[in-house]
Amino acid sequence: MKRGRPRKTNPDTALDAAIKVFWEQGFEGTSMNDLSSCTGMAKPGLYATFGDKEAVYSKALDRYYEKYGLPLVDDLAASPDPLETVIRRFLMAIAAFVVDKSWPGGCFAINSVVDCANQPPSLEGPGRAIQERRRDAFVQRFRAAQATGELPKEANADALGEFFAGQVLALGVMSSGGADLKALTQLVEVAMTALPSGNDR
Repeated sequence: MKRGRPRKTNPDTALDAAIKVFWEQGFEGTSMNDLSSCTGMAKPGLYATFGDKEAVYSKALDRYYEKYGLPLVDDLAASPDPLETVIRRFLMAIAAFVVDKSWPGGCFAINSVVDCANQPPSLEGPGRAIQERRRDAFVQRFRAAQATGELPKEANADALGEFFAGQVLALGVMSSGGADLKALTQLVEVAMTALPSGNDR
């Protein structure tokens, strides 16, 4: 009797498993054997589907951003809600996410930026690109708010974008250091005081 073909692992399912391992152990602490074990794919299949460990990490980071980061960034950029509401909602969503005990500690994307010293130079780009997309979404929102009068014309949208994107990193680092939701909420409320008042606020 002929044996059937082995079941193929869905690439997205494999990347979801790889995300968790990289998130828990970091790039340096994760081996190809770990990735083979968590994905259920033999190493030749991993290499054929994704490439080497650096490539798996980069693709896992992209997958993570698409699942968890992009919906928040889309809301930040396009929500019709008032500026203050949108900015606070974004930061509080990050705060709630990074203290959620059902996930490994912190945020995988933020951890990637913070942990860049322990990664090959080729991996500095993907994590920073996510941070830049987040910053650009803030800047886009602030420029739109200037056009509607929610922010004064003289406000520096670029500087505000850098500042609030930096608060996202701060939330991730604080949670990794053991800060709870109450402490993160306090940081968010202090950060919100940096938002200038416009004519319609």
